Amino acid sequence: MNQEERSKEEVRLHSTLEQLKAELKASGVDFSSFQGELKGTLKSYWESSSKTDEAQMIEAIDRQRSITALAHHKYEQLKRMIDSPYFGRIDFVEEAYSSIPEQFYIGIASFSDQTTGEILIYDWRTPVAGMFYDFERGPACYECPAGKVEGTITLKRQYTIHNGKIVHLFDADIQIDDEILREILSKSADDKMHTIVTSIQREQNQIIRNDACRVLFVEGPAGSGKTSIAMHRIAYLLYRDRNQISAKNILILSPNHIFSDYISNVLPEIGEENVLQMTFQDYVAQAKNEGQLDFETRAEQLEYLFSRFSVPEIELRIANISYKTSGDFEILLNKAIEYIDKQWILDYPALTFQGQLIFSKADWRRYNKSFGFLPLKRRLGKIREQIRTRMRDLVHELRNKHVQRITGTGEEVNPKTIKVLARIAAKEELTPISSEVERLTTFDPLALYQRLLADAAFRRRFDSNVKYPDKWQQLSRQTLSSLRQGKIPYEDSFAFLYFYGRLAGFAVNHDIKHLVIDEAQDYTALQYKIVRELFPLASWTVLGDPCQAVHPYLNTADFQTAGEIIASEAPMNFRLRRSYRSTKEIQAFCQALLSAKYKVECVNRSGTKPEVIYVKKRTLPQIAAETIDKLKREGCQSIALIGKTAENSRVIYNELVVKMDLSLIVSEDDRFHQGIVAIPGYLAKGLEFDAVLIIDADEKNYGRQADCNFFYTVCTRALHRLILFADGAVSPLVGKLPQDLYTVYK
Repeated sequence: MNQEERSKEEVRLHSTLEQLKAELKASGVDFSSFQGELKGTLKSYWESSSKTDEAQMIEAIDRQRSITALAHHKYEQLKRMIDSPYFGRIDFVEEAYSSIPEQFYIGIASFSDQTTGEILIYDWRTPVAGMFYDFERGPACYECPAGKVEGTITLKRQYTIHNGKIVHLFDADIQIDDEILREILSKSADDKMHTIVTSIQREQNQIIRNDACRVLFVEGPAGSGKTSIAMHRIAYLLYRDRNQISAKNILILSPNHIFSDYISNVLPEIGEENVLQMTFQDYVAQAKNEGQLDFETRAEQLEYLFSRFSVPEIELRIANISYKTSGDFEILLNKAIEYIDKQWILDYPALTFQGQLIFSKADWRRYNKSFGFLPLKRRLGKIREQIRTRMRDLVHELRNKHVQRITGTGEEVNPKTIKVLARIAAKEELTPISSEVERLTTFDPLALYQRLLADAAFRRRFDSNVKYPDKWQQLSRQTLSSLRQGKIPYEDSFAFLYFYGRLAGFAVNHDIKHLVIDEAQDYTALQYKIVRELFPLASWTVLGDPCQAVHPYLNTADFQTAGEIIASEAPMNFRLRRSYRSTKEIQAFCQALLSAKYKVECVNRSGTKPEVIYVKKRTLPQIAAETIDKLKREGCQSIALIGKTAENSRVIYNELVVKMDLSLIVSEDDRFHQGIVAIPGYLAKGLEFDAVLIIDADEKNYGRQADCNFFYTVCTRALHRLILFADGAVSPLVGKLPQDLYTVYK
């Protein structure tokens, strides 16, 4: 590109910035004005002695808040645009109407000349901007409300603009070449995930803008941008459907709160409000609070499993986990639910009092059928109301009888006291039948679930063709022991919540119109069924990588099974094959760990081979500290010390915190920190670091093939450096690899 062309671009940028600055100034005045009006309205409301127009005042406050929020949103967006107003340009000839190319500058938001109305910058989500990501120079097209527009891209240009200055400027045949992509990826990891709007690849853009299917599955290797794609898809949907949905109508189901915190910057960076986020464990916590139940968390279970190395001690628990998340147990569960829902009440006895029939077996059957449209819990409540209605005459009759008895004794003459004593006496006399009614019409899901496990005679009523594991009695005793202590094991939590939801009703949310599930490879079939019930009106974007299923014993649902559960129509499946995170040396090492080989492309970014350092336990803290100092001198800003368990992470943290500034993350509710962090591997999913130090990469911790996916996942957190410490023999998962993939230090 010649100097004259660059000068034209600098003049154009200067002109655009001047208009942006003028608009920012005006927007700031508007925002201050709206803010002042809101404060005034609120003050008037609180000082008003008359509440006759309270509804109108509240409506006015809500309207003023909405206007103020929009003004603030515009102001913040303009501030971001002044730093970098646009990142791309295409010159496009719409051949049906003209032979003169029209210039389209593309940025994070649209911006127009305030005098002429000419669009100076096009939002990256507009249909025309989609060509920037999808086409090279030459024939191109885009879909708009009027239909398909066809033509030719005659120029495609990219910019890196920082602080209002052009840093890079070049013409490209594709949306971003490896040289610029390598520059972006070579930067240090931050404490937050950031937008990739300037570097969206064609395969990613096709997913982001997909309008054809209600359910999308996106499978891809570590570092392929699955989460970034989902965040930008959310931004696209908020733009496309801005008259139908807002941030409160979209929910992300994240693996943990650390990850939620990590991705919280992406949408604000591209001018959108953050959407709702929760974890599946948050849903479990709601059930816990409602029923005073204590659920074991996934982290607690993994800590238990990974901290014990004696096979006899954990083999029963592993068998329990495998069976409770299997299709066989789901069959048993569904048969039990069907029996309890349809047949259980039919066996209820007639209710009598002193020889008088109050509620017959036929009544139980009749009302069970009449209220059959309700879930069992609510149905029992309705039947209880019917029984109490029938008992009213009996209650009055008994009270009158006792009034006459007390009056006849002459011991009490105060009418009010006599009535109270009669009411108490009648209640005591009715206690047996009242208790029986309460027992029969109270829904106790935990007692029913325990009965399912413990009562063989109960199961024989419905368990034909159910397959039980060899150690069913032992497995049941182990679970029942935990349940009696008030703790629901993690492997039983999905089954119990599904069991409870089917019989009591799910807490359905009709406000959620789009749902994103991240790290979906960790979900069981029952979890998908629960989520489907909770959000029946939602479209779905489901993201995952089977190779990163860190739980070695959980039977999780593959994407085909999940798709059959979620939607009646066939979902659309995307397979990403390029990883953008790690250097090619780390990528080669990680891919070699997997037994099932997937062809994964990577950006041609070279670095240091992964290193295996043999250390004794007593010298690990000192060597780790020296390694960290060296990495910091090399420019690494984000460094993770990853242990297999929280206890491993605590130990290394306690040994190093006296030597350096570092953070400890051992809870799913912790916040993510930049810098040096000690963290167990099962909480590091979805995160990335400049350097990863695996502090226990030995045979003891990673000696089984079942550890492979977990080990692969923690290794793929590294962008630039991967270092493994081993006390004694290194993990056989590493030992089996070609030795030219890593460097050994003893």
